[in-house]
Amino acid sequence: MSIGMRLKEERERLHLEQEAVYTLAGISRQSYGSYENDRSLPKADFLAAIASIGFDIGYIITGLRAENVAHTPTELGYLRHCRLLATKGLAKKGLDGLVFLRESNGIKIDEMPSAYQAANDSLRFEAAQDKGDYKEGE
Repeated sequence: MSIGMRLKEERERLHLEQEAVYTLAGISRQSYGSYENDRSLPKADFLAAIASIGFDIGYIITGLRAENVAHTPTELGYLRHCRLLATKGLAKKGLDGLVFLRESNGIKIDEMPSAYQAANDSLRFEAAQDKGDYKEGE
């Protein structure tokens, strides 16, 4: 699959029209069309602009999907809030809030894909380290 095809796939994954993308990126309709139709390669400033709205740039360029990329605008909102909480020393409280939300809606951890279960375990480990509840060798 080509870069243009992956660019289009990402746009469709995010439920965006071409006009929304080229307007946000500050490029012309013709330039955007040339990217999706593989007539020219996207420029770095364009890729940086679309990354800010959730496009998986690594996937567009390499064809390899990053695991921690948002798949929808809503998911991107969750990620941004989680990252903000982490910068304020509130990672554990944020994780606890998400666990509460999952549990209060009757969703069991074993219903999640195994990759997410492993990520949840890793986050709990990091939170315990940050809080001082974990000591090496335990």
